[in-house]
Amino acid sequence: MRLLNHLVILLVVFLPIRLLAADPPVLDHVLRVTPDVSGGGLQVEDSLRVPAALRANGRFEFGLGPQFTLDAPVAQPVSPGRYSIPFPEGAQEITLKYHGRLASTEDCAWLAEACVLLSERGMYLDGGSRWYAQSGDTLHTFALQASLPTGWVSLSQGEQSGDGWHETHPQDEIYLLAGKFHVYQQPGKHATAMVYLQQDAPELAKRYLQTAQQYLDEYSALLGDYPYAKFATVESFWETGWGMPSFTLLGPKVLRLPFILHSSFPHEILHNWWGNGVYVDASGGNWSEGLTAYLADQRIKERMGEGAEYRRSTLQQYAAFVGEHDDFPLSRFRSRHDAASQAIGYGKAMMLFHMLRQQLGDEKFFAGLRDFYRTYRFHRATFNQLLDSLKVDAAFRQRWVDGVGAPSLAIQSQTLTQEGSGYRLQLTLKQQQAGAAFPLAVPVRIRFADAGRLEQHETLHMQQASQSFELMLPAKPAQAAIDPDFDLFRLPDPAELPAAINTLYGTAEKTYVLARQTDDAMQVAWESWLDTLKAADKNLRVQYDDAPLPDTGAVILLGGDNAALQGLLDRAQEPFRLTDAAYTLNSVNYTCGLHTLALALHAGRQNIVLLDASSPDGLDRMLAKLPHYGKYSYLVFNSATGENVAKGQWEVTDSPLTVSF
Repeated sequence: MRLLNHLVILLVVFLPIRLLAADPPVLDHVLRVTPDVSGGGLQVEDSLRVPAALRANGRFEFGLGPQFTLDAPVAQPVSPGRYSIPFPEGAQEITLKYHGRLASTEDCAWLAEACVLLSERGMYLDGGSRWYAQSGDTLHTFALQASLPTGWVSLSQGEQSGDGWHETHPQDEIYLLAGKFHVYQQPGKHATAMVYLQQDAPELAKRYLQTAQQYLDEYSALLGDYPYAKFATVESFWETGWGMPSFTLLGPKVLRLPFILHSSFPHEILHNWWGNGVYVDASGGNWSEGLTAYLADQRIKERMGEGAEYRRSTLQQYAAFVGEHDDFPLSRFRSRHDAASQAIGYGKAMMLFHMLRQQLGDEKFFAGLRDFYRTYRFHRATFNQLLDSLKVDAAFRQRWVDGVGAPSLAIQSQTLTQEGSGYRLQLTLKQQQAGAAFPLAVPVRIRFADAGRLEQHETLHMQQASQSFELMLPAKPAQAAIDPDFDLFRLPDPAELPAAINTLYGTAEKTYVLARQTDDAMQVAWESWLDTLKAADKNLRVQYDDAPLPDTGAVILLGGDNAALQGLLDRAQEPFRLTDAAYTLNSVNYTCGLHTLALALHAGRQNIVLLDASSPDGLDRMLAKLPHYGKYSYLVFNSATGENVAKGQWEVTDSPLTVSF
């Protein structure tokens, strides 16, 4: 996931996660909300229908945010923000009245903090601010009305009723947004598509309305009817990528990127089935992120003919970011917090579902998902309950969900013999990783010496660390390729992967090499960047280009005038040329002074990254962009604007899992 790579990952989605196995009681709310947008104040009246399970011993215990004061009924708090009040015998309802003042989050770092907004900019409240009564791990149904300033409109999950919203299906949280939005809508077969924009932009709205209906229809046919009355695309107050029940919040910049419509956007829509339709009980692992990535991101890439590349990039991210001490089982994944947790919880899980689909076939795989959705819609479900619906056996679960690591495949031996008019191919495959073998259904593609003959595809069911197989072939083969389309989650051999910029951010030991012969301004710029890196890594290895290079790890060359570059280029396998005046990539010249360059190369088994810039400003612009382009082998940016003008991956032609006869 891709700036295209990074943004889609960035927008893969922020969802509430709970850790209980059974569905809890449901609180039903009738909420009347009066905000003071000039002062940040909020008054709430909440008429609650309280289930018997929450009225034990004649009392009801609930929580509100500590910034709120309970006005009625009269009660003494048992702790900051928690109240225990008597509940009359035989009664089922109670009305709470409370008020408070909320401090707005001006610049939301949404992966690291709970965010709230109540000001003249607009209004955003979710469960994290505890603006409605919560009791234990309850679910919620509600009807909501807000008294808003003139010209403001509101949004919550569920269905619009008059000037408010209501939702009769149990929800993990209750959301309330409001502001001066321009609202557009389009009825459809499964739901009404809506768009909330902060500026009038009918053409932009039209694109989102049409695309929303397209994916609502597609996913409803694939998985079961969309679970809500509407799906709204909302221009966020911050640069967020959030998926809530029946709506998504996309930042103003992201919303206007043309590729988002068929990358991040369908991912957000699909989360209304997985995560906001069937809720995640993450006690055995958060399954929804990997499943959503597989059925949205990977599925779209597959249609574009880029599925193998997408899966290869997924394996490459795992290999780059997950070291021995960073690994953990899928059953322990809750939400992403760094590149390693993302590579496991999104990437490994996505590949797990791909392997299951390959083994089960489309009919059984999607029938199992439809059964899971039908059974658990608006309920919480565990990873094991999902795998039960797919009829996955215990051995697969134990190794793939509860275990760590990834298989590392190699061809241990191969023998080809002629038998009559056909051929017998004997293959011995080995799993080289530490620990137990993984159960694998290994795809094999046979191409024949007669180019006009159709390819032969086989699946080898591997249960042992080393296992031999025999294939009978009708004619002489030219080539046998093991997992050529990266259908297995595994540690790829380095020779299978193009060199990638994400070497800069991976777990491999890195040595940074400064050039002695460079101008003073760039020397200061490089050293300033290294000082920033040293703040996070006290053991950072830095040397000059007249010192011997290490034989292991990755080498990061700083500056095109680096003396170490020439020797490494002599060993590099990729087509790249550098002169004093220009970079040459794919026979195209880019003037050095006008452009900055990030280049990844293989020199033997060693990974090399070259960074080159002619000015500190150009370097700063490039460094800000690089994390968004990690999968690429080479990147060229405009020095003055930071705009990317060239990017690509080197072609890989020599895989150790391919045998040529």
